[in-house]
Amino acid sequence: MALAIYKEHRWLQTNANAFDHVISDNRYGLFHARLKTTFITHQLFVKAPFTWAERAIQKVQYYFIHKFSECWIPDMLGYPGFAADLSHPAIMPNIPVTYIGPLSQFSILKNASTTALPIKYKYCFLLSGPEPQRSMLQHIIESEAHQLQSASILIEGRPSDLPNHYEIKDSLTKLRYACGQDLLDIILQSEFVVCRSGYSTLMELLPLHKKMILVPTPGQTEQEYLATSLANQQMAVMMDQSTFDVVTLNEKADKHCFIFAS
Repeated sequence: MALAIYKEHRWLQTNANAFDHVISDNRYGLFHARLKTTFITHQLFVKAPFTWAERAIQKVQYYFIHKFSECWIPDMLGYPGFAADLSHPAIMPNIPVTYIGPLSQFSILKNASTTALPIKYKYCFLLSGPEPQRSMLQHIIESEAHQLQSASILIEGRPSDLPNHYEIKDSLTKLRYACGQDLLDIILQSEFVVCRSGYSTLMELLPLHKKMILVPTPGQTEQEYLATSLANQQMAVMMDQSTFDVVTLNEKADKHCFIFAS
């Protein structure tokens, strides 16, 4: 990570004359003393197994963030927003900070839909994230597809440079990938979305007021924190991948009373 920061900074030093303003999405090396530079992050406080590690990480983060002209946070101004303590830390950066609201690929597309789409699927399994955890969760879902109560769809989240496919097993329809308007239509036609609790995913789903079943990627403390925070607010259900099964999924989905933020 330190090497990446060094290389980014050296690159910008060499090419600074080509730019008036640099907007950096979590790239800590793209600061420059003579340019206006904006740093974008939702994670001003990193969750770690130990408190001392959290403080140490924040000090290192702020050392670099303070070299930028300003900081944009893709979240709501009021606490808890979407990311709670991660985007609303007790200690803020000492450069200008602006909360710019959530960023979503659906922000334009959803406004183009004038009528609500009818529910077609009970569950939309929206898979993403690193291997082998993505494939492990997919295997659990597919092996228990016969226990699904009604028609559902699984989007594998695999590379879009491969040919897409359409496959039906029991009550489960399977796609390699979906994006843009196609993905939005599938989500809107699903009663529940079962997915990881990565922040980009949450920014896309929360504004749609979808009932979410969150399965954090094992070992990713940020995803675990976000899923726990939303579950505590009754905005989502959290399930652990190690104990995930379709029977429990059905029970939790049908019993949970979802509360959507305005």
